[in-house]
Amino acid sequence: MDARKIPLNPWAITWPLSVATVLLVAANMSMQAYRLIAHQEHVVGLAMMSMDGENNLPALFSTLLLFCASLLLALIAVLERRHEGIDVSKWAILAAGFMLMAMDESLSFHEKAIAPLRALLGGQHLGIFFFAWVIPGFALVFFLGAFFLRFLLRLPRRTAIAFVVSAAIYLGGALGVELLEGWWREAHGHKNLIYHVLVSLEEGMEMAGVIAFIHALLRYVAGRFGEVRFAFAGTRDKLSASEPAK
Repeated sequence: MDARKIPLNPWAITWPLSVATVLLVAANMSMQAYRLIAHQEHVVGLAMMSMDGENNLPALFSTLLLFCASLLLALIAVLERRHEGIDVSKWAILAAGFMLMAMDESLSFHEKAIAPLRALLGGQHLGIFFFAWVIPGFALVFFLGAFFLRFLLRLPRRTAIAFVVSAAIYLGGALGVELLEGWWREAHGHKNLIYHVLVSLEEGMEMAGVIAFIHALLRYVAGRFGEVRFAFAGTRDKLSASEPAK
């Protein structure tokens, strides 16, 4: 039987992801600044690097981050079930939720809600609610916060704090900066540097929040389950975990 160990050093995984995030934000801002200052509508590579676009490198990176978080949550759900944990269902729901977030990041489902919601609100002079999807977004956050509160309180204190911090970073970008971004875009349009600074801040905070969450998940797995190994024997794959060092 060949056992393959999955390395669980959080920094070894999240440090490169953090560097990639900084590079993506810097590339986007540099190219947007050049486009606006030089009055160049078509900048080579901008469509692929723009954080205000879809189906490009930043969107793919964000999707993969959310997908990785979903896989880690699913792994924890499996391990918790084998250790007869009491919150298996909560970990599984989180895994499914992050998978849906990854799909939304890739396919932009929430963007399709903007036009009908904007029409319900009168269609203009919406200010911070210009991107109207944030209204049901806030409602969903409050509902999920109440739903997962007891689960959060049962987690180790360090893990719970890390989850709250990562959520605050992510939601601060996805909802908080999005409010400012919508207000600015309605008042000043999108062909200005401040708008793209806000977009970069929003996307950068979302990426940073997910990376911080991945870091917290890796620490939780390492602390609770120790080494995680996939053992391959013939056509059957087995997942096992050794106890963490005392």
